[in-house]
Amino acid sequence: MLLSNLARTSDDLGSRIVYMQTPDSDERDVAATFRRSLSEADHDDIRALAEAVTDFPTMADAIGTLCRDGRIVVLDEFQYFTRASLSSFNSFLQAEVDKLRNAGLNRGGLFVLGSLHSEMSALLEDKAAPLYGRITAQLKLDHWDFQDLMSVFRNQNIQSPSQWLTLWTFFEGVPKFYHDAFEQYLYEVAPQDLSRELLIRMFLRGSSPLSEEADTWFLRELRGRSVSILHYLADRPGCNHAELVSALNDPHDRTPLGTHITRLVNGYGMVDGLHPVFSNSKSRNARYYITDNFLKAWLAVAKPAREAVRLKPMEKALVPALRRLEALEGVAFEKLIRNLHAEMSRKGKGDFELSEMRLGYWNRPRDAANAIAIDLVALDEPNRRFRLGSCKRSASAHDNAAIEKFERHVAAFLHTRDHRHLQEWHSEKVLFSPEFNRTQREVLTQRGYLCRDLLDYSQLV
Repeated sequence: MLLSNLARTSDDLGSRIVYMQTPDSDERDVAATFRRSLSEADHDDIRALAEAVTDFPTMADAIGTLCRDGRIVVLDEFQYFTRASLSSFNSFLQAEVDKLRNAGLNRGGLFVLGSLHSEMSALLEDKAAPLYGRITAQLKLDHWDFQDLMSVFRNQNIQSPSQWLTLWTFFEGVPKFYHDAFEQYLYEVAPQDLSRELLIRMFLRGSSPLSEEADTWFLRELRGRSVSILHYLADRPGCNHAELVSALNDPHDRTPLGTHITRLVNGYGMVDGLHPVFSNSKSRNARYYITDNFLKAWLAVAKPAREAVRLKPMEKALVPALRRLEALEGVAFEKLIRNLHAEMSRKGKGDFELSEMRLGYWNRPRDAANAIAIDLVALDEPNRRFRLGSCKRSASAHDNAAIEKFERHVAAFLHTRDHRHLQEWHSEKVLFSPEFNRTQREVLTQRGYLCRDLLDYSQLV
């Protein structure tokens, strides 16, 4: 889609692109398909290359020629070249890629598109793959941030913070998903019906646009332990390494479970290993979460509901799904609040300037009674200021019991040896929820707490 949009912005760029969707067939058919793509190009010099393309060696040679001439070659469904019948192409392409890397090209190049897992494996794991170890640059494309999303919400007249949270829990900041929701008229649904209708329209109906999205893009070619880890984390977000090993370790598996975890964290970026504030990357206190909101929501909520609806009436399948969604929104809200602190600090629009980006604290005591868990610990070191926060999906959940528990954890945190120095800093205790009414805000403020909700942050952007 990115290349398609770029091509539409410039006639010159669009005319320089040669696109082929790789068929899952044999060498003769793939070469014929590429030859057809060349013959239908806009420029005579591109069309002139078509006649010479008869097999994989001549196809790779044509790709090299096109790239050196400033053209752009796009090979879609590239994962099919892992098939035995097509794998011989890889060695020819590998030779051309190595030549192109040393050619100092200012224009043109080769794009390969296809299975996320296959492409990442080709870059990171498969030494026989043509692209293994050939990363020359990385381009990080972030999702829409909260300010971008608020523009969408205002444009679509989505005014309820509970709606914002539900949509963000599923779609985070991925533009495609919000466009799909628009085409399903989801933004016209009453706020109290959004969760139910989102599941039905986006996942559970036969024609739902996202009914197979996660399996197609994330999980189609992932196997074994990696899938087990993702399912476990979907049900138990925030578990530690020891809990994963205890639940999933297989003594008969030749690859240690830690290797699978490392691959998901460092290789594919599908899992986040979050460390508490003040710790380093070697700390054993890491907590693991599925990185992507959509994948997390698919595994925890949408996929079980889709499987259930095959055998149960829709309404019965929705009951446990909506219950799971409430729990998932609580975890997602914590992540959103942490992201908001980082975004507002980065843009200079918030009420707290961050110097520490790892926002949260927990310990790992031998006695569970001494466990400390604080949703947000934000530091402003130059001004000797810190913020301690508690996140609840519902403002009413900040009741006496929850506040007393929060206070106990705060006191224990400040009396630990490593954190006593913070007692000399200016501190803030903040309670977060999607929305506080006036009475709730007044009562909690009188007790000495700041209250921040999503409406507060929407006014900042």
